[in-house]
Formats: sequence, structure tokens, C-alpha cells
Amino acid sequence: MDRQVSCERCLKELQTDLGWKSLSLPDPPCILRPEAHEGDPGDGAALVGFLSAIRAHRVQVAGAAELDYLNAHPGDFASFLTDRLQLLVLADGVALADEFWRQLENRKVAIFATQQPALSVLVRVQHYLQGAMAPKQLLHGVLVDVLGVGILLQGEAGIGKSELALELVSRNHRLVADDSVLCVREAPGVVTGHCPPALQNFMEVRGLGIVNIRELFGAAAIVNSKRIRLVIEIRDMREMEMADLDRLHGQVDHFPILGVDFARLRLPVSPARNLAVLVEAAARRQYVKESGTDMLADFDAQFRLTVNSPL
Repeated sequence: MDRQVSCERCLKELQTDLGWKSLSLPDPPCILRPEAHEGDPGDGAALVGFLSAIRAHRVQVAGAAELDYLNAHPGDFASFLTDRLQLLVLADGVALADEFWRQLENRKVAIFATQQPALSVLVRVQHYLQGAMAPKQLLHGVLVDVLGVGILLQGEAGIGKSELALELVSRNHRLVADDSVLCVREAPGVVTGHCPPALQNFMEVRGLGIVNIRELFGAAAIVNSKRIRLVIEIRDMREMEMADLDRLHGQVDHFPILGVDFARLRLPVSPARNLAVLVEAAARRQYVKESGTDMLADFDAQFRLTVNSPL
């Protein structure tokens, strides 16, 4: 998905937080994009920084300290005004000298101004661009929050993913997204699932049609996003395939999302199996596993101790 943010969008979406205004918005509008390096797709936070002669940033924040320095050393302004600079944010309510203003306008640099402290502006803009430019991927599936564990349910169309999610919600778990899940890699090894705005609160259940989960179960049944920690694939398996399953490990492999590998558990569907209970147990097992406990190793140690102990 496209990883870019215009200065106009940045101005609009941070207006409430930063209370800033545009002093200069060049035409054509500036477009901020992450700068990729070898083996690294880059991120939005790296584009933002204070005025620096060491590293030139696409977005620079200048507060009282920076303007005091430039006013005392006007000859150094050229070293800060690089071809990379696209947006200058004036914080602390400071104002630019006329000579600096003319140089910025000639270079077609966008200028925003705010009364907010410079450090607060820096942190907020970094956080915003980090999220806006994070790698994204749209996946088919259902994302649920089960006992605090984000579980992505996958499987063929009509296998019963939505019905399973509906049963989990009725057991006081929470729905994030049905049918389509917007995955965002927010940090190394961290992928968060979101619901596309058009599908927020709604679920399609075969036989019932479209249902509004918020209206049926209340606001507590919906969560806007959740970190994905486990993938469960629902599969329609024959009895012979059921017999071939690994009784100790289950059927587990890995499923990559945005370059991050997640454990994928494949649960077979059969009339006698309560999938909601199995998903709850899988969530508990994932939590225990992340806490550092290996239940299979504990079982093996207990088994060996019992077999080798004298009667």
C-alpha cells in the first residue's frame, strides 16, 4: 500500500493536537515519503528532527533555542537549508527573520507555526508519520481479541470464521475486524490489525446477513485495533487427515505478515469439536508460551521422570 503523506494531510490531521497553522504551503504540494535503505524500508519517524548540521531532515522543528542560535549566527542558516528540507515547523511561538523567510520561500519549503513546545511537536509529528508511513497489508480473515491475545482467523470462504467470531463475542471476547483486516507493521516484529473504516462494527454472518456487533453486544464487544500474536486457520479435514495430525504438537507452521513470521495453528472442523473453546485454549497457550513456559517440554520432563522412576 502507498506509503506517503502530503503536508496538507499532516496539517489537517494534527490540527487538533498541535493547534498549528500554515504560514506557507507551496504549489505543487510537498509529499513526504520514507527513505528506504538497503534491507530497510525506512520509517516516517526518521524524517523528523531538530535543526542539525550533522543530519538533514525532511521535516525540521525549530523552537526558541534553534531560532536564538540562527539569529546569533545567520551565516549558518545555509547549512541547515538543504535540498532535502520540505517542511519547517516553528514551535514555541517563534517567528522567522525576513531573510530566512525569503530563502525558505525560494526553496518552496512549507512552513507551519504553533505555540506548542518544540519537543512536544517533535514527538507528536514523529509518532504520526511513523504510523502514517508504516508498511500496510490488507488480509482476508477475521481478527478477534481473545483474553488479550490478538488472533487472526483464516480459512476458506464459508468455513465458519464469522460464526466462530460471533460465538467468541458472545463469550465476552472482542471483535476487531470481520472479512478484511488492515495489518500495520508499527515496529520491528510488531504487527497491529485494524478494521477498515467502511466495515467498522459490522459482521456478515451467513444466514443472518449483516449484523452490527456494537448494537447487539455493546461497545465493549468492539476494539479498534489489536496486536496480532497468533494465526489460526480453520480447515475442513477428513477423518483420515485428522488421524494423521501430530498428537503432541498439533499442526503448526508459520505465516508471514509484512515480513514478520507468526505461528499458525491449523484447527480441523468436525461436528464434535467446539472451536470457540479451542480458540480460547490456544489464546491461553500463546500467553503462557510468551511468558516463557514450554508446556511440551514440561510434559516430556514429567513423562521421563515417571517412566524412569522406580515403583
